[in-house]
Amino acid sequence: MLDAVSSRRRTTLVSAAIRIGYAWTVRRDEPRAWREIMSMTGVVNSLLGPGRVALTPTELVDQLSRDPLRQIAPEVFEGDPLGWLTVLEWGELSDDVYSDGCSAIISLLEKGDRGRGWMPSWTWLQQEIVQNEAFLKIKTDASDADYVARRRFVIEYPAGELETIADQCSEAGIQPPVHYAPLPPDRVHEGRYWWPCPTCRWPMRVSGTTVRCSYRAHNAEYAIRSLEDGRPPKLRPRDDTVGRQPAARLLRTEGDRRTVCVDLPAWRYIVVPGVDELALYKKWHGKPLLDVSLWPHQDAYDLKFTIESLNWTLAVDLKDVASASVLADEIARKPLAAKTIVLPDHRGIAQRQELQDLLPDYTVLRVEDVNRIVKKKLSEARRAL
Repeated sequence: MLDAVSSRRRTTLVSAAIRIGYAWTVRRDEPRAWREIMSMTGVVNSLLGPGRVALTPTELVDQLSRDPLRQIAPEVFEGDPLGWLTVLEWGELSDDVYSDGCSAIISLLEKGDRGRGWMPSWTWLQQEIVQNEAFLKIKTDASDADYVARRRFVIEYPAGELETIADQCSEAGIQPPVHYAPLPPDRVHEGRYWWPCPTCRWPMRVSGTTVRCSYRAHNAEYAIRSLEDGRPPKLRPRDDTVGRQPAARLLRTEGDRRTVCVDLPAWRYIVVPGVDELALYKKWHGKPLLDVSLWPHQDAYDLKFTIESLNWTLAVDLKDVASASVLADEIARKPLAAKTIVLPDHRGIAQRQELQDLLPDYTVLRVEDVNRIVKKKLSEARRAL
């Protein structure tokens, strides 16, 4: 595992770079943005060391717009996927930030942090604290059953018409479990249309004639194809690997049918990981001889598989981050209740092996490994009947 100094240096640089990126995107509206950019430029220069020519704020912004972090600090990001993160794209925060940068942010200025008055908490607080903020309403006064119902609702209804969301809440017997807000401007095409990601169902980002989910692993990127006669535009997949394209949804801005979505922290920390957790649960729930529990004891871990006839259980915690070393450091600070860590298949065998080497006291699997193990155990239980 990385030593503490190297790990802190890496996550500090990621955090400072993302803070610069966010401040740059609001510099025309927020008078404190330039002070933030200058302050975080000082942090970055101190991390690069005295042997490097100090970058000016504008030079650093230019590099963050053009180069991945490994180009700015190759010795800091050697061999780590976070090094491929590009902070800015066309003057806005890149999807890399939302996909992978969020998981590596740490608190940089414990006292006198001027950014805390105006920057969103996910740009300056550790992931765990922002997660707690996102989960607060779900957990408040909730029984175990309430917790599962509320959390599942957020995953299944991250965006839509307010009236429809209220009706679905009523049918489920719950109040809206998180805050729903108007769609961000970068999720709307020509002020009229939006598209949900086919995987997570959150509004996809619109940039010129391109529409894509901000979570890159969902592999949803399309070109907009405008139609005549006032018909809604359609999407065309960018390449053959992209799956089905959703139809355009009409944006409504007033009344009970206005279009809303969960905010970014709820999407990134509840919806995105929940997609894989819920898919794994649905695959095995209801199978004879097998009991599957989702988020037992209000998320002590994510899933528990039990076959009583074999006296067999498997408790797992799903984790989806770009950097195995960042995840390993987080788990070292706060050990997991479940001794089996599960990675999404898209993270690959290499990350599974790296994390296993870093955390020898845990078993590290991918989703396909869990499916194979459960299938084998079920076959064993059926033969024993």
